[in-house]
Amino acid sequence: MRTAVLVAGEHYPVSATELYESFGSGTTGGWLIGAACDSVRPGAAVSAYMPLGPDSPQVMLLGRISSCVPGAKITIVHDQPWRGRIHLRFFDEPGGSSLRVSAELDDTGLAWWMEQRGWKQEVSADLRLHRISLLTSKTGPAAVFAIACEYLARLAVDQVNADGGIGGRRVELAIHDDATDPGRAALEAQRMIHSGSRAIIASVTSASFEAVRRTVASEGVPLIHPVLNEGGRGEANVFRWGERPLAQVRAAAPWMMQDGNHSRWFHVGNDYSWSHGAHRAATRAIDEAGGIVTSHAYTPLGTTDFAPLIDRIDASGAQSVLSSLVGADEVAFERQLWDSGLRGRCSVLSLVMEESTRERIGAQAANGIWSAFGYFSTLDSETNLDLKRRYFDAYGGWAPPISSISESVYEAILLYAHAARAGQASATDLVRNLRQVTAELPRGRVELNGPQVMRQRMHVAQSAGDGYRLADQ
Repeated sequence: MRTAVLVAGEHYPVSATELYESFGSGTTGGWLIGAACDSVRPGAAVSAYMPLGPDSPQVMLLGRISSCVPGAKITIVHDQPWRGRIHLRFFDEPGGSSLRVSAELDDTGLAWWMEQRGWKQEVSADLRLHRISLLTSKTGPAAVFAIACEYLARLAVDQVNADGGIGGRRVELAIHDDATDPGRAALEAQRMIHSGSRAIIASVTSASFEAVRRTVASEGVPLIHPVLNEGGRGEANVFRWGERPLAQVRAAAPWMMQDGNHSRWFHVGNDYSWSHGAHRAATRAIDEAGGIVTSHAYTPLGTTDFAPLIDRIDASGAQSVLSSLVGADEVAFERQLWDSGLRGRCSVLSLVMEESTRERIGAQAANGIWSAFGYFSTLDSETNLDLKRRYFDAYGGWAPPISSISESVYEAILLYAHAARAGQASATDLVRNLRQVTAELPRGRVELNGPQVMRQRMHVAQSAGDGYRLADQ
């Protein structure tokens, strides 16, 4: 595999030690790479912003610090939008110091980089292969929660191929980036169909999913949305699995309201179909639990300043906050809510704060936030322990944590392969089979009942320390 190295440098009017110590804090202007992290130590989650070129916007890289030498060097292992390393070296020099940055790009990284510069590599159909496409968010606000999806998809495809593939053909996985943008998602959907994809796994926001559905539903190709979503009906070949907000809030609200002091709720979300649907369902569940929703507020996807919204929450007198914000928006909101001091009197239920998002929020700001999913990485079943062992063996100790969102991609591919193998299914049989699969997976037993329902156990957990404490174990 080829590896390219990009190198750049910049001068600063402070010492190398001061420059090193300011990394991730946003206190030093003019960064060649802007970065956010809570501490400079091995294992710390990092969001770094790198320019693609002089006429291009910055792109966010998500990873962890793998090693550091105080005052001299920081190495970041990143997973999005490609897998690689960034080396930052700090040098004292006359009048201050310099920062030299080198970034590694393998074949996958080079292909991604070229696409961003307008050179897309088109892939033709190959009848010798059974091609499955994964549409995920390698860039944009949703990249935060999609960070491990590609890895889990590859792990599932390797497992399917080790078991003989599908119909005597090796399964090939094609990865596409929607950039958290519905327009881009529709274009990528066309590329997936033209390349001969037999199925599309769309681990994206509901807005991107709907754009894909409109583009490919008439093609008859199975389109699977495995992540949590607000529901809604579609064509026979369209499948929406994953958790539903009604089940999430029904599971979590009684735990949060058991002391009787957190019955007044304020709902916060992004202004598109997911949050509007989630809030309708959550209002129903909170009413069933004896609570009352005082207000709803919606912000555009990509919001970074939540101060006015936090002021509204404070003025409302709400005792509980439900957040349906996604990805980077949820990170910014929860960190700012913590800084405001409101968390001292408000409990928080986050519908989309899974393990990767929690890491970006940070242990202190995330502490005590409630979540409810069908899967948490802390589940101690033998099936889950085996998945985690194979995952970290394949991608290393600094790989991002497995979450319900990424694990759902893994299980979607396994469920699809099971349905496709049943009696060497025709297209019609395949769609029928996908409506009635039952399986034991790392999250436990799941049952597919029609195109819109996946029956699964809902787990409730609170963020504590560097992970989650399950309330029901």
